Amino acid sequence: METGDILTLVGGLFLVLVIAFVINPQYLSDLSAPVLPEPTATPIPRQTPAPEPVPLQTVTTDAISLPATPRPDDPPYQIFYSDQPFSYPRFKLPENMRSYGASDIPLRTEESVPFAFVTESRGGLTQKFLVPYPLWVINTTVIANRTPQYGNFKMVLCYANNGTIIEGEEILNRGSSHRIVQTSNVDLYMIITTAYIDRYYISLETPRSYYNAYRP
Repeated sequence: METGDILTLVGGLFLVLVIAFVINPQYLSDLSAPVLPEPTATPIPRQTPAPEPVPLQTVTTDAISLPATPRPDDPPYQIFYSDQPFSYPRFKLPENMRSYGASDIPLRTEESVPFAFVTESRGGLTQKFLVPYPLWVINTTVIANRTPQYGNFKMVLCYANNGTIIEGEEILNRGSSHRIVQTSNVDLYMIITTAYIDRYYISLETPRSYYNAYRP
């Protein structure tokens, strides 16, 4: 093909394109640069405000009172013989002990608590002692295993200031006796004689209610 023919052909194609664009101008918009989407703004996270501190509420409770521990019983103390018996206003037993009668009926309405005792094999005068309980018992036991047929025990309880006898008892052979006493808060002492016995044991006792109410 000749060069002139090629130029004529190119010129014709160019003319056709110009006419087409004039008639349909939307082709130009279609050939324009693509429209890029607008960038979306990145959302800024909202800051959550810090929670306000909750005020502490002080709760007051009444103190729990625990029950007091009960005081244990004191061990009974021993009453010994005096080394000065002749300084007492009375130091001999009365001749007639039968006037004091037989043993009293033991107290059985409640528990008895021993608070003092005297124990020996021979006779004598005890030291002075004081009993704080308005009601108490002399509980005596005489042991005579070797010669029980000859055993003899005698005792009187006296006021220390004048020697007046409050109570007395006599146990023949062997056995036990109870004496209920209602004298308190004064000095007392005992006069005791024995014959042919192995040992005696005198327990001074008081009912539980008196012990709890009057013990020092």
